[in-house]
Order: sequence, then structure tokens, then C-alpha cells
Amino acid sequence: MKGFLLAGLALVTVSACGTGDDVAGGARANCAQGGELTDCPDAERTAEAACWRLVDCGAIPVDHPEEFRIDWGRCVDGIQSLTDDYQRLVVNCIAASTCDQLRVDGSPNQPNTSQMYCLRLGGNN
Repeated sequence: MKGFLLAGLALVTVSACGTGDDVAGGARANCAQGGELTDCPDAERTAEAACWRLVDCGAIPVDHPEEFRIDWGRCVDGIQSLTDDYQRLVVNCIAASTCDQLRVDGSPNQPNTSQMYCLRLGGNN
């Protein structure tokens, strides 16, 4: 009887930790938010990939109709306009950050770019 109760408790514990309705797929899943996870793949270290990460995390839009608002294309252009050392710094910061750290007030359509600390590392305020 004692073994049966322990097995039942273990089953309840495992099912409580399993995936449920609260789990999201894609970039906003476990590898994109929360604490340090060791089984997540490394992010690609390019300006394009860094800006896609910002889009996938809901920090910036893919395309914004207003000319001077940040979107994917302006993000890529901004990072690629930096010197090589600053490009690496900004890209590595974005790749290492969680989605929660990348989203700022007003994200994604009107993000407060002064709060986008990874982009500010490149000298863009």
C-alpha cells in the first residue's frame, strides 16, 4: 500500500511538471524567457539574427509604416553601421538576453528605444 501511494504521488508530481496549456512554442518558449537554461541552442551571431530575435521576442515589429520607427530593417541597418567590435557587442548582448529583458515599454510597435540597452551599447541612443 505504501509503494502504491508513493507511485501515485510521483505520477501526480510528474504530471504537474509536464507541458500544459501554459506552454508557448517558438521563440517565446523556454529558451527565450526565464533563467539560465543549458540545453538551449546558441543564437546565430549576425545582425539579421539579432534583429529577428527582437522581433520574435515581441520587442520590435517586423515592419513599421512610420519612417523613423525601429523595425527589423532599421535594426539591421543600425547594427551593420557600427564598427565590427560594437557590432559583436550588440549582437552578443541580444543573443544572450531573454525575451523579458529585450522587451521594453511600448514594445513592439512603439518601443522606448532608450530602454533597449543592448542597442545602446553600440552608441545609439
